[in-house]
Amino acid sequence: IASDEQVRMDIMYNRVQNTFDVVNLDEAQRIKNRNSTTSLACRLIKRNISWALTGTPIENRTSDIISLFSFSCPGLLEENLSREELHERIRPFFLRRKISEVLTELPPIQIQDIPLDLTSPQQEAYDAIWVNRDELATEGGPRFGAVNLLAIITRLKQICNYDPESEASCKLEALRLILENLNESNEKVLVFSQYVQTLNWLSSQLGEFPHDLFHGGMNNKEKEQAMDRFKSLPGPRGLFISLKAGGVGLNLQEASVVVMFDRWWNPATEDQAIARAHRMGQESPVHVYRFEVLNTIEERISMILGEKEILFEEYIENAQSANIPTFNNKDLIRILDLSGAKQGVDLQLTNL
Repeated sequence: IASDEQVRMDIMYNRVQNTFDVVNLDEAQRIKNRNSTTSLACRLIKRNISWALTGTPIENRTSDIISLFSFSCPGLLEENLSREELHERIRPFFLRRKISEVLTELPPIQIQDIPLDLTSPQQEAYDAIWVNRDELATEGGPRFGAVNLLAIITRLKQICNYDPESEASCKLEALRLILENLNESNEKVLVFSQYVQTLNWLSSQLGEFPHDLFHGGMNNKEKEQAMDRFKSLPGPRGLFISLKAGGVGLNLQEASVVVMFDRWWNPATEDQAIARAHRMGQESPVHVYRFEVLNTIEERISMILGEKEILFEEYIENAQSANIPTFNNKDLIRILDLSGAKQGVDLQLTNL
């Protein structure tokens, strides 16, 4: 039993010579990048039997699953295989099980999208960037295209969360209503955001509601203390948690309410976050609220996320398509409603 870091250090520095009977990778999507040192270290482990467990075998593209199989069945897959050939080869070695099939005792999960309108101060801040997006997108020349597009989208997404100048936020008011209802039921809530800055701001605005923070900027002791308080202290109580730090590997079935304060680029990551509460040991129905600000890029992002979810289902469930694209320049241009004529690059944004 070892962490990714332990495996990487022990194998890369030749500290382990054992041949293991069985090696089982949990959260195996962490080796989706075949060129990473973690992926290489796992492939170098001497073993007789290999298992790879993951809820997201494909996050962005077929190279994800090829990397997983380079560990579990070395030599089985190649990059130049057609979709039909890939499916034919993995079929004997690929077992898919849904939560509803193996944990029939789990209570239901309800997902509710909450449409919101920007407040007047938010709208002014949003429009100030939106009307200048063509100029901002081309600033610095073509080679800055992808960087500029991401920077504009990030600024607009953060304004959809709250306006830093006025601190106005339509999402904050919606969250307050949800938390007020928890005061009557003594339930616990997870509030997910991709931005640590947003989590810190929420914490300052909601000091009257018992809660803790959990994000990548905290050390292990701080994280453990926050987790212990959330689990042991009575409700109502919240955990304001970053998607990247808390989206996998945590058991938070004490929570019966989940709020997606902003949307992540990848629907599989969101599903993993929701699964922190909807898992074995959960005794209450789980209610998920997803905030979406109307007439903003959040609507456009949700539309593309929906398309990616459909592709994921087609590939994993029906094996009809093996091409799960990541967000690329064309997607970003589409989100910002730009013509793309001024963009001279065509980069695959692999970190999305």
